[in-house]
This record gives sequence, structure tokens and C-alpha cells, in this order.
Amino acid sequence: MNEQKKEKRLDELISRTINTEKPRFDAEKWKQKYPVEFQTLLSRAAKGDSARQPGILKVILKSPLTKLAAAAVIIVAISFFIAHQGPSEQADTTTVSKATKSPVEMMTALSLERAFRRGGIKAVENQCEQALKLLGPRTASLSSQELLSEFNGS
Repeated sequence: MNEQKKEKRLDELISRTINTEKPRFDAEKWKQKYPVEFQTLLSRAAKGDSARQPGILKVILKSPLTKLAAAAVIIVAISFFIAHQGPSEQADTTTVSKATKSPVEMMTALSLERAFRRGGIKAVENQCEQALKLLGPRTASLSSQELLSEFNGS
């Protein structure tokens, strides 16, 4: 028991020496003791209020609804751009080129079929007449060499 009394006594001495009470802050004494620092804090607080207000851009960018609306606007703009550019860039596959290279090409089955689809039998007859005009006057005989050279384009 004697040891327990010594420990309690030692604990009391230590607690008095250290002063284990919670410290209390006295703001008025601090203001009087440090007036320059107090004014610095007040000026920082005044600046901080205006700086802390978020800008309208930050508020807009944080909102999920505005992000969704912005995405929709971008998609619509791209769609209009594609719709506007699309038809004018596409080539018309049904038209036949007016500048044919030779009468032989004008008389191919594909060329005659396109002419028929474009204007019926009249268009086929016109194409045949144009091929004959391009050939010029006919010779009495045509050699196989001349015939093959016409197909090869030389």
C-alpha cells in the first residue's frame, strides 16, 4: 500500500507541474496583444469572401444537366454538318459520262444498258449514231489488227 500512495503522490506532483488542464483561448487578450496580426486576419477574411464565390462557368460545368445539354448540342451540330455536306458530295451513279473515250466503249453492253435506263430505245439509238459518227467513214475491210488495236486503246 505504501507503494500505491507513493504513485498517487507522484502523479499529483507531475500533474501540478505539467498543468494538464485544457488551455483556454482568450480572443480579446490576443487582439490587444497582437493588433497588427488581427488586422491582417481581417483583411484576408474580406478578400477570401469575394474569392470564394464560384464563377458561373464553374457552376455550369459542375452541373450534370448542363453537361448533358452540351453533349446534345454537339451531337446536333455534327448531325447538321453531316446532313448539309452529305448529299452534295455523293456522286450520282445513274448518270453516264458524256465524255466517252471511244466508239467501242460506247457500244459495250453496260454503256447501252445505261443509255436504255436513261432514255429508253431512243437513247440507245442516239448512242449508236454517236458511235458511228466518231468512227467516221467505213473502210471496205477491217483487219483483225485494227480491230484489236481499237479494243486495247492504242
